[in-house]
Amino acid sequence: MNNITRFTCTCTLAFATLLLPGGARAQDYKYAAGWNAGGSYFTAMNAGAGSGSDITLDPGWIAGVQFESWTGSGRFGLRLNGALTERPLSLPGGDRSIGVWFADMDGLVRLLPAEPDRSFNLFVSVGAGLVQYRLGSGEQLAFVPANAAYDGDNSVRFAASGGLGADFITGWSWDAQPVGIRIEVVDHVAFSSPFSPLAQSGDFSPIHNARFVIGVFSGFGLLR
Repeated sequence: MNNITRFTCTCTLAFATLLLPGGARAQDYKYAAGWNAGGSYFTAMNAGAGSGSDITLDPGWIAGVQFESWTGSGRFGLRLNGALTERPLSLPGGDRSIGVWFADMDGLVRLLPAEPDRSFNLFVSVGAGLVQYRLGSGEQLAFVPANAAYDGDNSVRFAASGGLGADFITGWSWDAQPVGIRIEVVDHVAFSSPFSPLAQSGDFSPIHNARFVIGVFSGFGLLR
């Protein structure tokens, strides 16, 4: 057995052990809070409108925190989400590293009933919020090969988000509250780019800011 196979088997067994019942409550909690980390992917900031060479953030790490509240029988909830990353930005003439901040509120819908003995569930999220590409403030800059200009305002951009996730309630507990693992893929679509076309009127295409994350959360409070 090679090292990769051995490592894969070990991780699989460890993950299965976490999901074994451990006496903790399952999905009858009213609130949950947690953190996550994973990878991010971004489409070009100057796509469309006769763009030239791409201005693109490199894929890489992202980390975030979440707080959510579930109502009624636990099928519907609201979530506050915040995330950040710092990525190299490919610009004509060289790269620079910039921070990207996300803040949004999501509506959550579980696809299966939230029952006290259920340790697995799928959910969808739909929300809206803000994205800030921290390019810095200052004078307008022109990037002729990319047919793009940056006006130096460093403003935030309105974004809509949608995602699909899975929650696994583990056998762990924290202060007698259930601890879970969450896997989620989300796309934050910023409707306007921080750049504008140089050669003609109009706007660049919306920017997709996708992330795939794995996190840990703890539920607390009772639905009933």
